[in-house]
Amino acid sequence: MSCRVSLLVLVALGGVACSDQGPVPVSVASRAASANTPAAARERLAQALALALNDPATRGAVKSRLDASNAPEGKVQFQALVQSNQTTLLAALARASATTVGELLSDLDAARGLELYLPVPAQRAAWAGDAGILVATIGNDRDAPIGFDVTGARRVLDRTAPPTEPVLALVPQETDFTRGHPDRIMACVDLCGDDNPGYGGANPNGGGTQAAGLYLVQSHFTDTFESWVKGAPEFEYHVYGLGDNGQSVQLACTGESQTGSYSWDQNELDWRGSVMLLSDADYNAYQAKHPGAPIRIVAWEDDDEACVDHADVNNISALITAVDNAYKAITSGKVDPWFIHGIKAAPSIFSIISAVHNIILTNDDMIGNGVEATIAGDAPSGANWVLKSNGTTTTGWFTTMRVQ
Repeated sequence: MSCRVSLLVLVALGGVACSDQGPVPVSVASRAASANTPAAARERLAQALALALNDPATRGAVKSRLDASNAPEGKVQFQALVQSNQTTLLAALARASATTVGELLSDLDAARGLELYLPVPAQRAAWAGDAGILVATIGNDRDAPIGFDVTGARRVLDRTAPPTEPVLALVPQETDFTRGHPDRIMACVDLCGDDNPGYGGANPNGGGTQAAGLYLVQSHFTDTFESWVKGAPEFEYHVYGLGDNGQSVQLACTGESQTGSYSWDQNELDWRGSVMLLSDADYNAYQAKHPGAPIRIVAWEDDDEACVDHADVNNISALITAVDNAYKAITSGKVDPWFIHGIKAAPSIFSIISAVHNIILTNDDMIGNGVEATIAGDAPSGANWVLKSNGTTTTGWFTTMRVQ
């Protein structure tokens, strides 16, 4: 989720001025040594937070907010957290890191939406609020996490497994804390309100009634495509269609941030249940504009804004092209209401590239493009669609069903 920080600088400055503790002379990551990129800003904020957590009162306040969170995995929204309670945490960050409030605000803005939590369940349950904790951050799942202890010392962590010390992760935001109301972003430390009870993942089998449409009933992925520092994976299925001028457009998204029939949360490699992939209402509206046009079904592991693809366009283009070439472009499907699975293989007449947002932030992982099992040549576990990436590489499979 994108968010731009707008804090009351005068209030924050007042918070610093009223403190009876002077700045601690520590060495914080230099602005002169690195550009003000999201990654550099995240690292400076992680170090500043680690230094602030050397103070027992700050540590206790942060732990209390984490313990009280109702969000998945005990997450809190970081930008909202630092401006809560009269910007107390912002003042603590400034004191501990000998950084100006203005510089912190600049970093909070450059880093965009961040969430804070302990991603390892055992560590989340065991941490008692002591100083033996690391603050870590990461952007791309393929990167090594960068961690800081409460003295500000920097460590490069193992990308495949967490350290023995509990880790507090400060990472790009994957959770919609606003429950569909982005105007509330700066007020939502935890999940906002209860006016949207269908918040993602409340029902792992999907919410809502069995409206007519194409449903997902089985899903398997060969990997989580998620670093341990980012906690549980955020799997999503996106359905794309032909847009204007031959480009692509997203018709539907099935994932944990969605509500009603499209709400779905898979945290393990295997899942069975029933959740909407494309409703008849959405499909009929698409066909009215583009009669007979096919759809593509693509699985993603989301690292940023829910149900919006942020990835390297050139990389995704190469992966999709390789799949299209391997299967002679029979990599789309056409909805067939008389077919038990609801969708059959069809030639692709569009790429998904125009639907992918190319931004420098994090890299959503495209797990694979759905290829009908008869075209792919295999049907693991009886699935009728196989996820393919980079040509013929199998990254998962899924089963669909038609509900009328």
